This record gives sequence, structure tokens and C-alpha cells, in this order.
Amino acid sequence: MGIGEDVMQLIVRKKYLDELIELYDTPDIKVITGIRRSGKSVLLQEFITYLKSLNEQINIVMINLQELEFDYLLEYHALHQYIMNQYKEEMTNVLLIDEVQMCPQFELAINSIYAKGIYDIYITGSNAFLLSSDLATLFTGRTMEIKVYPFSFKEYLTYYKITDRYDDAFDKYVKTGGMPGAYVYKTEDRQYDYVRDIYSTILIRDLVEKYKIRNKLEFTNISEFMMDNIGNLLSPNNISETLKNDESEITRKTVSKYIDYLENAFLFYEAKRYDLKEREYSPLLAIRDAYPKMIIARTHHETYDYQGVQVVDLCRWLRQIP
Repeated sequence: MGIGEDVMQLIVRKKYLDELIELYDTPDIKVITGIRRSGKSVLLQEFITYLKSLNEQINIVMINLQELEFDYLLEYHALHQYIMNQYKEEMTNVLLIDEVQMCPQFELAINSIYAKGIYDIYITGSNAFLLSSDLATLFTGRTMEIKVYPFSFKEYLTYYKITDRYDDAFDKYVKTGGMPGAYVYKTEDRQYDYVRDIYSTILIRDLVEKYKIRNKLEFTNISEFMMDNIGNLLSPNNISETLKNDESEITRKTVSKYIDYLENAFLFYEAKRYDLKEREYSPLLAIRDAYPKMIIARTHHETYDYQGVQVVDLCRWLRQIP
């Protein structure tokens, strides 16, 4: 089946589902985070399916705050009362709340429920609102964070049922990205528009709102500059210097702060500098032990050996990981 000929389908994201199964019935607050549209809601539904398959008396309380029928729960007192009313004695009570950040001061309701010790709690929220650094401040109880990322290359292959021509598929994956919602569109332009809308929503609505950024244009310019320079070596210093040449007065400190915001929201990921040259081989060759040694790079070649060091093509390596 070719890329672009499929309709929207769901695949089980086993890596994340296994994490939730492992944490089931532990006393922690399970917090599922990730960029918008990365599959957090679908993951919750997969977990509910798993819970229903167990031969146990489980009371599942599922609240999706994006749905209109739960609109009246967008106030933390009402949310707390509803959850308490759904509790059932003599059963394992599991609470799942999707997009919890839509309820202002939701942490007050969650902390109160947690303190009672009557629910196994799972919540989801976008990274723009539920940052890893915020969790200890928001919640009085211990939290376990499950970070959900867009589709890996292996998941992309599974979605499209691709079993050959992996180099072509990898090139398309790099262009399309790992946002599964984009895959329903048959043209690259429509797929791009979908991803661009997610980006704009996170940048303009989520981050500007959360951090109360006054100079939206300045913030947007930094993000656009970073996108234009993907793969190049960037630092707060060279970004601020470049933008100053364009008559911007932005400081290195502000650039550094904005980069942190963008990384925390999963819009950008830091990648360490890497060139496949002699200086990469030398440290490995200097290690005199019996352990296997490997370098992973986009070589477009089959795996080969260089003086005992395996050099593996990135595309082929990604096919092997979850």
C-alpha cells in the first residue's frame, strides 16, 4: 500500500501502553504529557480497553474536558464533586482525565482526591501547560510522567504497512513528520498545513498565554529562525547577534529563555553536534576492550565495519526501535 492511500487508522503504541500497565494500581499520580495531537487521548482509550479486559471489578471514571458534556466540570469544585460522586465501594476505582489543564486550578481537585487514597489517577495535558518542572509544584503527591512523542519511524512504517523501500519511506517521514493526524491528507501541502496549524496553536496560543509573552513578533521570529536553521549549530549568542543585525534589540538572556520555552513544549529538541569524521572514530578505536562499538549516521549504505567499529545507517537503525 502506498503512502497517502490510507485512511485514518489507529495503531497500538505498545511502548507507552506497557508503561501505563506497569504503573497500574501504584499510588503515584500518572501524568501523560506530550505535544498537541501526539496521541495522548488515544493512549488513554487503549489503556481503558486493557482495564476492561482484566477479570477484576474496576470502576473506570473517564473525563474528557474537551467534550461538551463535561463542560460544567471546568471549575475545580465541580470537578472534585463529580469525581467523589462516581466513587464506588468494594471496587478498584480508576480516574482518567484528558486535557486536565482546561480546568483552572485543577491541581486543587486532583490533590484532594489523591489525599483520600481512593483512586488510581491518570491525567493528560499538553507540554505547554504541564511541564516536567511544574509537576512537583502542582501536585502534593508523587508523580510519574509518561512523555508521549509523535510517531517514530518504526510506527510510521507500521501505520502505512511499509515492508520495503525504506530509504524512500524515511525521506517521506522526514518531510511529513510523526503527527498521525496529518496522515489522513493525501497531499504534502495539506499535511504541511495540518502540522503548521499545530505549531501555530502551541506557539501563539499556548506558550504566549502561559508565559505572558508581550513581544509576540520577537518570540515568533526566534522560532522561525530556528526552523530555518535546523541542522546548523545554534546558540543563544549567535541567534541574538543575527537578529540584532536585523535591527532587533533582543538579548542573549531573552533568547535563551525563549529556547527553553520551545523545548519544554516539544517544538524543538536539542541535538548534539555530530560529524562522521576521524575524530568520531578515534575515541572508540582508543578503547581497548572486547565490547562491540557502533556509530549511527545517515550513510545511505548497508552496515559496514571500519577497523572494528560498526557503522549503521540511521534509517535502518530506526526501523529496529519502538
